[in-house]
Amino acid sequence: MCQSGKVSLSVVIIFSFAASLLTAAKKEYFTEDEQDLIRDAQELSQRVPVYFKLAERRLIFLGLMEKSEKEKEKERQEKQKREREKKKAGDTRATANKVDPDDTSYLADFTSAELLRGYIEALDEVTSNIDYAYSRKLDVRDSLEDLEKFTLETIPVLEKFKPKNDIERVAIEEAIEKAKDTQAETKEALRSVPKTEKKRKQQ
Repeated sequence: MCQSGKVSLSVVIIFSFAASLLTAAKKEYFTEDEQDLIRDAQELSQRVPVYFKLAERRLIFLGLMEKSEKEKEKERQEKQKREREKKKAGDTRATANKVDPDDTSYLADFTSAELLRGYIEALDEVTSNIDYAYSRKLDVRDSLEDLEKFTLETIPVLEKFKPKNDIERVAIEEAIEKAKDTQAETKEALRSVPKTEKKRKQQ
């Protein structure tokens, strides 16, 4: 009977462990509002910058980097534009409940480790979107160049993070490893993707 009890306990532990892994795999590191921003950006040239912005928001919220003056000015202009549109449309329920995309206070709901994993997820999604576009024979050169630049710029930023516990230590190690691997893979991919002559649109 004791042996049967041990077997049953082992089965319970195994299933509990499997369930915890499944839960971890389903963890979302982007909010619903962020998912909306991603869905609204249909084209690769639009979607990739959105992922970069979401990743940067997390690094900024962690105190690892600051917005450039150019970004601050762009956000100021976009905010003024939204305010004008809101006044023009009237304070309807739709506009009243709309979240300010520049307000990052919502990131306080995430732990530091989760914010770092959000950065990792952003890189994963960018590479997946580029791979998909490439499989459809679409131009991915600009997006690859942007990805290489983004990883090169954010690797030293990530290296400034000081983990306070083992969970954060694992997260930052994985984030740095992901950034370095992505940069190396992107550099290699650029060798096989031809350069395009058309001018890039300003973001």
